[in-house]
Amino acid sequence: MERGDDAAQEVGELVLISSLSVRQVNGGIQQQLEKEVLHYDYHASFFDIFLLAVFRFATLILAYAVCKLRHWWAIAVTTAVSCAFLIIKVILSKLLSQGAFGYLLPIVSFVLAWIETWLLDFKVLPQEAEDESRYQSFVDAAERAPLMCPGPLSDGQFYSPPESLADSDEELDDKHDPEKGLIQDVT
Repeated sequence: MERGDDAAQEVGELVLISSLSVRQVNGGIQQQLEKEVLHYDYHASFFDIFLLAVFRFATLILAYAVCKLRHWWAIAVTTAVSCAFLIIKVILSKLLSQGAFGYLLPIVSFVLAWIETWLLDFKVLPQEAEDESRYQSFVDAAERAPLMCPGPLSDGQFYSPPESLADSDEELDDKHDPEKGLIQDVT
């Protein structure tokens, strides 16, 4: 899973939370949005849970996509803030008296925050570290010196097969000289 997948999951959470918020429409979307946003009441509104999802999305995109962090602290901070806010909201508000939706939205938000934390910590960051090391090995291999470098200069000593005589180069030159003929008498 890449950072793009984590961003897609954040967008999915945002869409889920917003669709759950809009689903709780009694009397039209316009009237419900006016009640939730313009006449905000901490004890009865779900809008702050939606803003919490926007906060998580913006913070994690800023930390991991823009700043390219490779550490888990950003997800830990957003998860701690989200969980603390949700726990306080459930304890102090009247959400639980608003029916099943009052239970569902905080629980879904809480569970999604921990699923994202687990995925980032155990899937995304280790895979990115592995990809980074693989990329770095390719870069290092390209920058390395060639394996066969020029050897020391020869001083004229070459390998001669055992059946040839030392200094036999002159004799071969004489035998193949066209002016002298191919075969010479050895006397």
